[in-house]
Amino acid sequence: MSRPTLTVVMPNYNHAKYLPRSIEANANQTRPPDEFLILDDGSTDNSVEVIESYLPRYPFLRLICSAQNVGVNEANRRLFEAATGDYIHAAAADDDRFPTFFERAMEMAELFPQAGLVFGKLVVKNEHDSVIGSVEVRRWGERLFADPTRFLSDYLDVELASHSASAATIYRRSAFEEVGWYRAELGPWADTFAARAIGLKFGACYVPEDFAVDYRLPASYSQQAKDQPRQAIDVIARAARLMRSDAFRERFPAAHVRQWERQFRRLVAWNYLLGSGPRDPSFIARNLKRLPRLLPALRVLAYAGDTSCDESP
Repeated sequence: MSRPTLTVVMPNYNHAKYLPRSIEANANQTRPPDEFLILDDGSTDNSVEVIESYLPRYPFLRLICSAQNVGVNEANRRLFEAATGDYIHAAAADDDRFPTFFERAMEMAELFPQAGLVFGKLVVKNEHDSVIGSVEVRRWGERLFADPTRFLSDYLDVELASHSASAATIYRRSAFEEVGWYRAELGPWADTFAARAIGLKFGACYVPEDFAVDYRLPASYSQQAKDQPRQAIDVIARAARLMRSDAFRERFPAAHVRQWERQFRRLVAWNYLLGSGPRDPSFIARNLKRLPRLLPALRVLAYAGDTSCDESP
């Protein structure tokens, strides 16, 4: 039996300064990808020039250019449909990878071909390259395959509602396509929904090793979304409706959806109340600054959200 193949896909828009790090981190793996597709989404900086400089070095690298900016969700959809690998890793142009990520992930994919995805630990850094946290599964201290029941009980039901290791994940292509890739209506949570929906049907492999680095940059897609709490509640409402839809209700137990929705809404309101930026060392000063955000935070918590959602599978 031939070994399964891996495609890395990466949309890019005006991230020329990050591209050398990201391209080299994905291409110089101990187990290189079989295919590496970058879609430049109408960048106005020198991104295309940077990407083209790497084409002679990596024969598996291919550049796709979009004449107009179509946005990250559409760019990802085009990349997923163009990918030919048995497995897909969706990279971001401003993230980083540890060199053994693909080797360790694909070892598990070969051992457990029934798994819909493989993921590992995610190191979180700020714009100054300082480690500010990590994303891992606390109950899993060794590499393993979790069937859908265990994926729910040991992972989804016990970790925070916002928990996501998507940047440290590879998806089995057939399972990924079956859930509709990334669903545009879910915005920055589209990758996490896909991972959860896949794991709850096909199970998942986990490797408790550092796989990737997620940079929390102020201008990033996900970070901008966090500063817009009403839009975040909209995403939660749409995701909950999708979980309860005919296409997905058999995967997402009703009790889990209620718990997840309630917890995530509270997290959004709480994070908005805390605010962003440097933390004042004085307890009194810190909380005085938060007072003007208290009433808006309560309004966010009471906001039902926009539940319009395409329920097609």
